[in-house]
Amino acid sequence: MRKTVLMIVFTVFLNTTYAQKYFGKSYPATLQVDEYFESSDVKKPYTVMGKSELLQGFRSLEKAQKKTTELAKKKGADGVIFSIEEEIYGTSSSSGGVVNEKKKDKTTASSNTTTTDMKQKKIKAVFIKYD
Repeated sequence: MRKTVLMIVFTVFLNTTYAQKYFGKSYPATLQVDEYFESSDVKKPYTVMGKSELLQGFRSLEKAQKKTTELAKKKGADGVIFSIEEEIYGTSSSSGGVVNEKKKDKTTASSNTTTTDMKQKKIKAVFIKYD
């Protein structure tokens, strides 16, 4: 019984941690959503009805795109304009050194430092409704 409760709590935690967030208006669900990757590609007049972000938790870009399109259908969007960003949320540094004593009374030392940016991909989607 205890294992079952822990498994349910863990599953709920994972689903809410990586949940896709939506901010905007909702309309009756649509069956077809057009996908765009530049706002200039949209040839019909439209109104922005909302925005969505998926910060992490997606294993592939294709699955994230599909998940976002399904959400757009549920919210009643006619189209989605996708973008992907890479956000730097921290840096990591490591350093080291080497001392070399090859000759008597002569010692050389060298050091190096490596700094790496820690990045997180963010998928943004603008949900649109044709005028």
